[in-house]
Parts: sequence; C-alpha cells; structure tokens
Amino acid sequence: MSTPRRSFLGRLGALLALGATPATLAAAVGDAPTGRSPTGAPEFAPDERWLESLAQREQRIIIETGIISDALAVRRALNFLDVNNADYSTPDGRLGVAVGMHSAALAMILGDAIWAKYALGTRFDVKTPQGAPATANPFRAGGASSIETMYARGVHFLACNRSLMRLGRDLAGPGGNGAAVHTELLAGVLPQVVVVPAMVVALSRAQVRGVPYMSVA
Repeated sequence: MSTPRRSFLGRLGALLALGATPATLAAAVGDAPTGRSPTGAPEFAPDERWLESLAQREQRIIIETGIISDALAVRRALNFLDVNNADYSTPDGRLGVAVGMHSAALAMILGDAIWAKYALGTRFDVKTPQGAPATANPFRAGGASSIETMYARGVHFLACNRSLMRLGRDLAGPGGNGAAVHTELLAGVLPQVVVVPAMVVALSRAQVRGVPYMSVA
C-alpha cells in the first residue's frame, strides 16, 4: 500500500505555511495526480487504491472510529480476520479490511516523535503498563493488533485529513500556527497509513462500492 496522498499533503501544507502563491503551488506539485476544477485551479485527485483493493475482496468491511479505547477498532478488525480464517476457512488474501481513524483515534497512527513532542499520552489518557503517560505510540508495533502487524496482514489504515487539520489547530493553541502543526502531523503519520480528505467521504465512497460499514464509538 502506497501513500502518495500523504506526501502530497505534506508538500502542500509546507508551501501553504510559507505563503506560496497558486502558481508556485502548481509548479511544486506537478508530479502529483491532478485534475482541474471548474475555475481552472489545480485540484488533487485522491489515491483510492485502498478502496479498489477492498472492493474486490470476497468478504470486506470498513471500520471507522474516533476513540482509542485500547485500540478497540483495530481489535475488531483482528477478530474479522481471525474468525474468517478459522471458522470460514477464508484466508487473509480473500479478505478486505480498512480501519479509518479520526478525532482522538488519530493518535494511534502518529509516530513516536509526535507522541513525545505533543505529550499525546497525557492528552488522550494513554498509559504505559506501569501507569505513566505513554511517550511513544504503543499501538504501532509489538502485538497481534498492532498497526504494523495488521498492515502486514493486508489491513488498510486511513486517517482523516480534516481531523488532522483540527488536531493541528488544537495542538498549536490560541495564537499558534495550526497550519504548521498540521504539516508536521502529516509528516508524522505512520508509513502504513493513507490520509484521505475526509473520513465521512471515504465511508460513503466505500459503501457505494458495496463495502459494509461498522462504527466503533
């Protein structure tokens, strides 16, 4: 799974933070997939290879969550895979799963540097086994339901860009540069994750393609 959406948004956010003009933006992102809006301005065509992959699977689901709750949404995805494997003799290669993150759940798909710099363990009440606020992402690796392990089994992870923008503003605080923090967050998204324009739109487009939807709230 590739993440050209992430890299594009990172370049775009950095340019916007520097006050780039429309002409500069068009020249700088010329290698990204683009179309034309009715006004003639360049617009980004979102990468939906994750959706194409999902729609072709025999059994498929997209799970959306805005909460961390001990990675409940990812554990639901694990259950979907394991039960289909064990009870229906359906291997991972015939299954399609996407987990979409927004709101507080975004912390699960951000790297350790972001966790440390912005004290996400304290902010989202995520603790180490010893009871201290986590200073690194405990959901990234190490267990059956970790992001890295589930990605290796074919699970697609999605992050809502609208929620990342809001988180950037929240972390920047009053008078801070929310756009700059948003750019930093985009750069800190785990490499296994695709950033989508908005989770609600991703869910809608998945359902149009016949992908069942589950919300974990």
